[in-house]
Amino acid sequence: MFGFISFFKASLSLSFFLTGSESVKTTILEPIRATGDEVGLILIPGAYIKAEKYRNTARAIQVATELRVWVALTVEYSYNLPNIREMRQAVKTSIRELKKAGMTSEHFVGVGHGWGGYCLLDYPQYSTELKALVLMGSTISRTTPLRDFPIPVLTLAAELDGVTRITRIAVEYEKLTHNTTNFFEGLYRTPVIYIEGANHAQFASGVLRPKLRSADLKANVTEVQTHREIGKYFNAFLTVTFSSVDSQIDEALDQLSDAFLNSVNKFQPFIDVRNLDTDGKESMWTILAQEYFAQEYGDRVAVSNNILENPWFFSKEPSISFNDDDMIIETTALIHSEAKSNIIQLEADMESPLEIDMKLVSKEAIWKALVGENDTSLKSEPNTCKSLNHLALILALCVSSEEARERYLSQGRPIILENDAMRGANILWAPTSLQMWEDRAGLHVRSIALVTSKHHYCKVMSPYRAFEWINVDSLRAYPYHG
Repeated sequence: MFGFISFFKASLSLSFFLTGSESVKTTILEPIRATGDEVGLILIPGAYIKAEKYRNTARAIQVATELRVWVALTVEYSYNLPNIREMRQAVKTSIRELKKAGMTSEHFVGVGHGWGGYCLLDYPQYSTELKALVLMGSTISRTTPLRDFPIPVLTLAAELDGVTRITRIAVEYEKLTHNTTNFFEGLYRTPVIYIEGANHAQFASGVLRPKLRSADLKANVTEVQTHREIGKYFNAFLTVTFSSVDSQIDEALDQLSDAFLNSVNKFQPFIDVRNLDTDGKESMWTILAQEYFAQEYGDRVAVSNNILENPWFFSKEPSISFNDDDMIIETTALIHSEAKSNIIQLEADMESPLEIDMKLVSKEAIWKALVGENDTSLKSEPNTCKSLNHLALILALCVSSEEARERYLSQGRPIILENDAMRGANILWAPTSLQMWEDRAGLHVRSIALVTSKHHYCKVMSPYRAFEWINVDSLRAYPYHG
């Protein structure tokens, strides 16, 4: 999707197998506190970002905490792009230099921004020197439960991060809520926190490279405000993990609890809208679409759904049956989703399905089955697949926060709904994809439809795709020059 992401993927194997050079160096920032529990932060920069751009971030952390915080800024990676082998050397060099400068504790914390964070994920498997991680605009593996990560990890997200999008962070939030073994331990050991109005660049300072800058979204808060929030959450996490002062720990626990409650309001709508598309067995969005198509007969039908793969979806037709006077409608759906890599930790791609294919019973078939062909009562006109896309958009707008709606309506490019493209037979409808294309005007969506007296087949936009567009992609400048 993005040019610099394509470059990352192309160079990934090279980065993994670089032998490492002795060029990686460390700049030590000494603590501003004379006393307190010592913690050493070892910062791995994001792609193409110089270590000096993290000085203000480091100072904000030192100011925000009563801990005695040392910071090691790692510099001079090959091609200005961190890689695993050089990162390992950088951590060992930083520990050596921190001790030489006067740090006496063993509380070393890896801090990674973006690509640097993904490189750091290897270290706990390689060595036990790091006692915790802080990931700024990056995440652990999507298939690894947070509770299974070997050391404490803070996942710190920016709401308007165009590189590691907020929808990817929502996956980590969901992992946190699924820690049924000990939820509160997870809340303090592996917190997932977002910074309102901030973007990817603000984890550092100054103007970033054009490719990264064009992928990112425009921040709604200042760099100083973002650094202050970063400092606050670093302090809470580091204090809970390393402080020996009970009063400080109690206050930090409260801060992490408050941060989680705030994050619930942000992340839970993402999970709820995503789950409308599918829970793995059925598509609630397809069930709602069938009920919507039933219109005035909606209270007389009960709808079920099965998610199928081809060739079963291709051959299966929706059906009507009766239980006493109740109509039972069985629908099917096919979910088209992009594969999510668990090896290449790049998170710029959308989390939502590419499209949802629905096989529904037509309004005419429902009417005939319920009231008979000779009934003269008023029958409304059937809906279109386009109307389902409109419903998905309205639903996504309603669930989005007030701030997100205002950003979309004032700054974003709109979703433009085009009239349905009709097909005359299943064999023509099935292989044709939902038409979505982006231009300066916005995101155009055209459904592929097949309508008979019995069936109404639709290829439509998922509510989560509309939700992602509203909250993330509509805000990105067009065209992207990556």
